[in-house]
Amino acid sequence: MSASGGRERILRAALELIARDGFDGVRIADIARRAEASTALVHYHFATRAQLLTASLAHSLGAAEARLERRTSGEHRSAPPERLADLIDFGLPLTSDDVMEWRLWSELEMRAAGSPELARSLAALNDRLMQPLAATVAAGLETGDFRDCHPDDIATVALALLTGLATRLIARDRTLTLADARRLAGRQLALAVGYRGELPFQPLPPQPEPAPGTEGPAEAASPDRPSPRRRAPRAGSRP
Repeated sequence: MSASGGRERILRAALELIARDGFDGVRIADIARRAEASTALVHYHFATRAQLLTASLAHSLGAAEARLERRTSGEHRSAPPERLADLIDFGLPLTSDDVMEWRLWSELEMRAAGSPELARSLAALNDRLMQPLAATVAAGLETGDFRDCHPDDIATVALALLTGLATRLIARDRTLTLADARRLAGRQLALAVGYRGELPFQPLPPQPEPAPGTEGPAEAASPDRPSPRRRAPRAGSRP
């Protein structure tokens, strides 16, 4: 196993196990076993468990950004309203991988208040999410698609809105569906940027059927039941 390949397998194993069992429920030995690596190799790449948590999220976000860029380029969705619609999708848990990422994000947020190291990591990851939103709004102001708004303000509000909706979906809130969450986010952000009409979303990906006796998007897209990955485009400046 190459050094880079070993690190990637460790990160993927950490992402899956922490999302499933929580940060406190996972040992380094569990991650090493899942990655088919030694505990020494895990410690070689990551000195602390906090580093492993934030690196797993950063790795997952980077892979999602790359997929998002390929999809955006392939489908020629470059107009600011299209970018904003796709970035809304990027912030919602549409697939099993998204659910895992949001569970890790929750773990990071819970621990950031008591750890300066994790607080800095969370701020950096939030900035990665807000940059494409702000750049998209700025582009829309230049083209005239958007008006009377401030890009950084919209990015901050959008992240807060999407985080709240995603948290309810992950918690299996029966009063909120994925389609509802997308519609609400699209409507509120269209109003915020002064866009006339509805944002041009792409069709939602097929959602897996929930197992008998279970309900909710978190169950329908659990880490043990994969579904096709989908992500939305980042703005041209940067996803």
